[in-house]
Amino acid sequence: MATEDQIIVAIELGSSNVTGIAGKKMPDGTISVQAVVQEPSSMFIRRGMIFNLTKSAQCINSIKKQIEERLKRKITQVYVGYSGQGIHSIFNNVGRPLGGESRISKEIVDELEAENLKSDVGNHSILDIVPQSYVVGKETSSDPIGVIADSIEVKYMNIIARHALKSNIENCFKEASLHVAGCILTPVSEAKMLMTDSEKRSGCVLVDFGADTTSVVVYKENKLRYIAVIPLGSANVTKDIESCQLDEQEAESLKLKYGSATNEIATIEEGKELIYNFPDGSGITKQKFSEIVEARMKEILINVAQQIKESGFDKGTLIGGAIFTGGASAMKNLIPAFKKATGISQVRVVRNIPNVLFTKTSGPKETDGRFIAAICILDEGTQNCCGSEYTEDENNGIFDSQQTVPEHQQDELKPTDETVKQPKGPGFFKTLSKKLKDIGTTIVGDE
Repeated sequence: MATEDQIIVAIELGSSNVTGIAGKKMPDGTISVQAVVQEPSSMFIRRGMIFNLTKSAQCINSIKKQIEERLKRKITQVYVGYSGQGIHSIFNNVGRPLGGESRISKEIVDELEAENLKSDVGNHSILDIVPQSYVVGKETSSDPIGVIADSIEVKYMNIIARHALKSNIENCFKEASLHVAGCILTPVSEAKMLMTDSEKRSGCVLVDFGADTTSVVVYKENKLRYIAVIPLGSANVTKDIESCQLDEQEAESLKLKYGSATNEIATIEEGKELIYNFPDGSGITKQKFSEIVEARMKEILINVAQQIKESGFDKGTLIGGAIFTGGASAMKNLIPAFKKATGISQVRVVRNIPNVLFTKTSGPKETDGRFIAAICILDEGTQNCCGSEYTEDENNGIFDSQQTVPEHQQDELKPTDETVKQPKGPGFFKTLSKKLKDIGTTIVGDE
């Protein structure tokens, strides 16, 4: 367990930025942030997946060195937070007859868990498992150990993703010569920290609106019940705006200034108003811009609504409502658009964490929404991550040479470099709007 004199270091691998953070957990429950460093990651992370090991390792080393200089301590290990397209949950039942009335031991439960880990998940890896329920004999139990019964059956939720997702992370930190104390699913760590005990108990969905992905996490009765990472995010909105013959910086600026999840143009005259002028005298009207943004946001929210439905929960069972986080959660009219898509009316947006204090050397002066995910990962840490005083000419950091990639992952050690095709052409938003009317399925897969 972490103590006040321990410094925990976490690195969050985001699709737009990699964030490094160091801090202490104080006795009163607050987190004292000692250092925060953030660097852009679009050149080596796409949709949460590392695709360039060299550039990602260079970024990790740069962040590590900057934090060490601020702490005046060398970093020996870090906690790594990750997400990525294709992460989702599946369910598996494992049972065993006990040959008559017998007391269920911890060994039996451990053996069932080991059997579940051997279950066939195709070309994926099991990242984590969460027991959902135990049926001992004919009764349901939250803790089966010690119960006398003639059989036991466990329902497991397996969180899975492509082999390369985690193996690329392991290889990246190995190349950076930095030991990984633990790999943590960022959306799950956010749900743990940002949801209240009441929300976890009564049922709540967390939606992290990121740049390349949108994550959906459901809690109910104090247990993680569902997770899915949708390969769509606010960067797709920017790309759609670029189809109006704008560069990325101009498109991003317009999105931040005028972007709205719903088309709120009140009159025809207002819709004709130009918000961007081209040298030839033409421009982008408010109406055209609103239709582009609304179409993509509608697609994202339709997918979010579908994932909530597939979780087996709905507005009637998620009494705690929804929590929004992530950079795109600040988009105008996102809450009413979400309510329309899901029927969930109780929504809370998290833009900072109250019990986090930034020191003078940390960088930021107060909690910044950009660092929420990194703070949540830091909060999961339990081991000290810093060693003796830092000197610049030392060979800093260690990587456990005994840490190996499981055999079932060794065939996919090479980084992936899939091409993400984005829509182009001035008339794209019309086609997209039309297609959204016919959406009947959602995308959570690897491609």
